Amino acid sequence: MTSQPNPFAPHWLIRDIVISAHKSAVGPGGLLFLGDSIVEGFYWNRIGALPVLNAGFSGIWTEALEPRVPLLLNSAEPSIAVLLVGTNDAKKDCTETALDEVAEHFERIVGHFGDAQVPVVVLTPPPIEPSRRLTSFYSPDAVASLSRRILRIAEGRAAGIVDLQNAFADENGAAREGMTTDGVHLSAQAYRLLRESLETTITTITRERGHDGSSQKN
Repeated sequence: MTSQPNPFAPHWLIRDIVISAHKSAVGPGGLLFLGDSIVEGFYWNRIGALPVLNAGFSGIWTEALEPRVPLLLNSAEPSIAVLLVGTNDAKKDCTETALDEVAEHFERIVGHFGDAQVPVVVLTPPPIEPSRRLTSFYSPDAVASLSRRILRIAEGRAAGIVDLQNAFADENGAAREGMTTDGVHLSAQAYRLLRESLETTITTITRERGHDGSSQKN
């Protein structure tokens, strides 16, 4: 994966600037939402009682996200985080060996949250919707296989798990009609469902851990 060309570098530079600017608005103790374009497209600025720092990078894959995680944890000082990455690792013709390598990077990312003592909610990549504009670029089987690996890694280590691969799927394992705009990126309906799931999960975790946002710095 290290040799993968990166046409997204200019966009990531812009995202770094935007995220840095938003850190001061969110302040320490907020929610850090990390991941790919699905995260970048999440347009709510609060989940539960917590302000959201959106650290989504369109096009990013797991290996490329990994070195950014400890830097963001250190600078943002979140009280909790949400992680969604992996869709861009599961392109057409992806092999099981390649997915094993992706899982290793994902496991290291999860370890960064543990090192920083920041609880993390792990999301699995959502399923692919058939017969849409971007469907043919991705492997539904690879997305499902990677999601199973992510669930195994997160079990017992994540503060919470939201299994989008299962939640958004039909009886055949594909994304239900209307869940995406192009086969991969979430529709407004799917984003609302995602937000509802995160609201429930984050509210439960913050109450249990005693940081519901009421004591955050302004």
